[in-house]
Amino acid sequence: MAPVDWQSAWRAGRTPWDAGTSPPALRKLLERGVVPPGRVLVPGCGTGYDLAALAHADREVVGIDVSEEARDAFTAAHGSLPGEVVYEVADFFAYRSPAGFDFVWDYTFFCALDPDRRPSWADVMKRLVKPDGVLATLLFPYEDPVSGREGPPWPVNATMVERLLGGSFEVLEVREEEETHPGREGKERLALWRRQS
Repeated sequence: MAPVDWQSAWRAGRTPWDAGTSPPALRKLLERGVVPPGRVLVPGCGTGYDLAALAHADREVVGIDVSEEARDAFTAAHGSLPGEVVYEVADFFAYRSPAGFDFVWDYTFFCALDPDRRPSWADVMKRLVKPDGVLATLLFPYEDPVSGREGPPWPVNATMVERLLGGSFEVLEVREEEETHPGREGKERLALWRRQS
């Protein structure tokens, strides 16, 4: 399958993945106090609902997407937000940051990548997440075992992510999310990973 041209999809307004709000799993993480103060990264942030949800006076929230149209949609949808929120049009795989991140939120980014890019995704996460920082992956569509169904979104599971992350991260929890966006019931698992020192 040819790589997806995400920029063209945004320009044409073909964004069926845009659910119009943050997923319930992120709201629950915030309620539980799992998201720390400090630097937070959201790769593939799209319209930026998750950036808005994560915005807080004690956080610097950075969103990355390849589309200027997505950034424009974020600017139009969200007014003034607390804390520092930065939206960068950039390639995740080439992204460099002067400091690491305390928390990374990955939802519908990993599953949207061509499977041959997954090892590179893991390498970038190892570089960007600070020691003792947390990588939160809301895995969708979750399959165990993983089928050969073509994506995006490509089927994923926690075993696959753990193998990619190798010994650089330890698993903190993996759990099924009961409350999801409509149509994703039973297909999401939240997995939290701590970066090893």
